[in-house]
Amino acid sequence: MRLIRGGMIFAIVSCVAVSGACGGKSDATGPSDGGADSGGGSSGGSSGGSGGDGGTIPILPSTSKVDLLFMVDNSVSMGDKQNLLALAVPNMIQRLVEPNCVDATGKVTGPSNPDGTCANGGTAEFTPVTDLHIGIVSSSLGSRGGDVCPDDTTNPANPALNAHDNDNGELINRTGITGNPTVENTIGDAPSPLNFLSYFPTVAANAGQPPPPTPAVTAQTVLVSDFTSLIEGVHEHGCGFEAQNEAWYRFLVQPDPFASIDVSNNVATVSGIDETILQQRADFLRPDSLVAVVVVTDENEEAADPLTIMGQGWAFNKQSFPGSQSGGGAPEGTVACQQIDPSNPSTTGPNSPSCQSCAFLSSSDPNFATKCPKDGVDGNAGFLDPANDSPNLRFFHQKERFGLSSAYPTSRYIRGLQKSTVPSVGLAFAGDTDHEHDAMGNYIGDQDAQANCVNPLFAKNLPTSSGQDLCHLTPGPRSPNLVYYAAIAGVPHELLQATPGGTGPGETDESGNPLCAAGTPAEQCPQKTTLQPADWTRIKGNDPEHYDFRGADFHMVESIGPRTTNSGQWANSASCTPPASGPPPLPGAPGADPINGCEFNTNNSDLQFSCIFPLVQVDGSNTIQAFAKDCTNPEYGGACDCTVQSLDKDSQLCSATTPTNQVYGKAYPSVREMIIAEAMATEIIDGKPYNQAIVSSLCPIALDVGQTLSAAQQDPLFGYNQAVNALVERVKVSIK
Repeated sequence: MRLIRGGMIFAIVSCVAVSGACGGKSDATGPSDGGADSGGGSSGGSSGGSGGDGGTIPILPSTSKVDLLFMVDNSVSMGDKQNLLALAVPNMIQRLVEPNCVDATGKVTGPSNPDGTCANGGTAEFTPVTDLHIGIVSSSLGSRGGDVCPDDTTNPANPALNAHDNDNGELINRTGITGNPTVENTIGDAPSPLNFLSYFPTVAANAGQPPPPTPAVTAQTVLVSDFTSLIEGVHEHGCGFEAQNEAWYRFLVQPDPFASIDVSNNVATVSGIDETILQQRADFLRPDSLVAVVVVTDENEEAADPLTIMGQGWAFNKQSFPGSQSGGGAPEGTVACQQIDPSNPSTTGPNSPSCQSCAFLSSSDPNFATKCPKDGVDGNAGFLDPANDSPNLRFFHQKERFGLSSAYPTSRYIRGLQKSTVPSVGLAFAGDTDHEHDAMGNYIGDQDAQANCVNPLFAKNLPTSSGQDLCHLTPGPRSPNLVYYAAIAGVPHELLQATPGGTGPGETDESGNPLCAAGTPAEQCPQKTTLQPADWTRIKGNDPEHYDFRGADFHMVESIGPRTTNSGQWANSASCTPPASGPPPLPGAPGADPINGCEFNTNNSDLQFSCIFPLVQVDGSNTIQAFAKDCTNPEYGGACDCTVQSLDKDSQLCSATTPTNQVYGKAYPSVREMIIAEAMATEIIDGKPYNQAIVSSLCPIALDVGQTLSAAQQDPLFGYNQAVNALVERVKVSIK
């Protein structure tokens, strides 16, 4: 392949538009696809006490400090989930600062006092947390070199406010009011530029300790109020190309978080250092704390690596694909990319040696028309018909559709959570070079040989300015067993729940009793405490990174079309076909699917849902009530799924009687988050298995319509109570 204008994708344009401009093959010398769409080869598994990369980290069994980092998706349709998360905050905070008291039989006798004593008898399940940092990053990282999410976009519901398309992976301090996206303020207890909360009550455990870097919150009620307000202020007008994992990685792990992505001559470079992240990270992250990353999102990640594909991965973040010969469509993949043999996915379809971007082929190739047939009505010269390249789907199964992938591999994030060293992007110190990519732009940062910097997550003293060495840090005392990953995401709760009377692994409490008593309706069972290999297979298939979806529940398979045709690779298939007219049925209706209602007509612009749930709100009498979101109300401008322009206007989310009323919330299959969670749940540290993951459904088990808010918040199945309680249950073994 001969490069034209300094890069591959734009060389592609010339190759297919100008006969003979490029050679016919690039698989030996050109850029690869960067790994499969759900992430390249996993680096999960062993962290060894050494982190698996040469630097020994002695195991620190427990700690009294906790740093909680929430990544809250702020894209359209997340408002209803943020509201439910806010309602679960009191449960989470109380469990941490006033842990349960339990008697000798394991029965809970009530919450402990802040000093750990138990007024009603029993013993506190762990020492109350008295030194806690809590912060939030959003999923919006801007246009990443493209044009889809400009920094200056305004909030459609209130143009006086920014839409927050780019929060830069920095901690955010903006507060809101439940259900009202037109109001934003800041909170005094998390002052700029640090923007996080510090819970540090006046108790004996804190006597003589240095004060926190932000104002000490000393009362549990204030902490609950403050954090609830911060969640409500995340809002839902942010970038639709969600960077859920890249956002927390940028804040916690990236040694050299760049300040800007610059595109010149169609090639992206990065420059500068985000000084705000350095300062926030240094103050938020203690070297000896328990760290939990909590990802709250309703879909898969859609973050482009701008430097991949020889510096042209950014092009996938353009509304109209640069240099397109079809009026905006991206280059298509060769026909081999779509020819997947379900019984042999590892060497066919996207994994076939014959799968490549049509941009790598010369239009003078006598087989060009066979390998790259005209797509749709307006496809041309190896470029997709724009009708088949909706920007909303630009990151869906990229290798299968485009012959290459611009996504970061999930191994990037697994390494960031487990290993003591990570790669720099070339900005960590004078003379540094990019250790994330090879000369062709392929991601190699998951290789031990490229991990040139101490991981800030496992460092002792963190730099606070770009004038310091950001790479050669002193290793700190935190060991991998003190790092947790939680995903409250798009996965049906039915795939996580215990069975009535079940006594198998993950289905009993600490006393050996079934989590779900015999005779309990299955839909009312709590989620399992641990997931088994068979559970993970149902959740994501054998190897979704490489298009091996065998064994997956169809609700977790990303698809534009109805998932009613199963070639034998999935565990099951959808039985409800989209109706010829009118909205699809809801769960509980005759012939409906109990989890997502039905498949629907996506109009070639959206994906099928993993699960759905009724919208609710807390009314003026503090009672949980069903809620209809009026999409004609300007207050919900740009953030409602049932407007006449919405991609989901023909779906079951919309009222059958008032089509512009949204009555259900949705979640798509969050496959990448599940891949990371499984790697964390099966981590090996010092030769021993550790479960460092928590998975919960964004679609709640119970919504308690008609109950008072106080009663609902005491229901372990309500909203996201299951999620926050599972988080505390998992991390409590690491709290002194």
